[in-house]
Amino acid sequence: MILDSSYLFDLMSNSPDAFEKGTELVDEGEMQWLPTPVVAEVYYGVATTRSDTTEDQVRNRLLGYPRIDVDEEVARTAGELLASADDRAGGEAGVGPNDAYIAAMAGILGDSVLTANVDDFEALGVDVETY
Repeated sequence: MILDSSYLFDLMSNSPDAFEKGTELVDEGEMQWLPTPVVAEVYYGVATTRSDTTEDQVRNRLLGYPRIDVDEEVARTAGELLASADDRAGGEAGVGPNDAYIAAMAGILGDSVLTANVDDFEALGVDVETY
């Protein structure tokens, strides 16, 4: 499972649905991957919302997840997914590059993205799971 920032934000805000989904994934032995673009989104979100959550708390929350970095294959695939989404939309699909990187990682690994932001990832043509 590829984790999106919306899921992590919901976990950090103690969402029962997000927590239940996380428990389910652990019970099923599902690998939970943390894309490095999500790391950036989480730190950005905490910094811009003037959250009471500290950087140390964020770092501690993220420690347990194995990372997936953006490499050339991910970047190429992200560009292709984003271009296809724009073509299907008949113009700009309104999907950001970070979501394209995350979607590319899901496509490469043959996995789903766990998110509350279903529309952007469906526009990119990858499997989506929500909670």
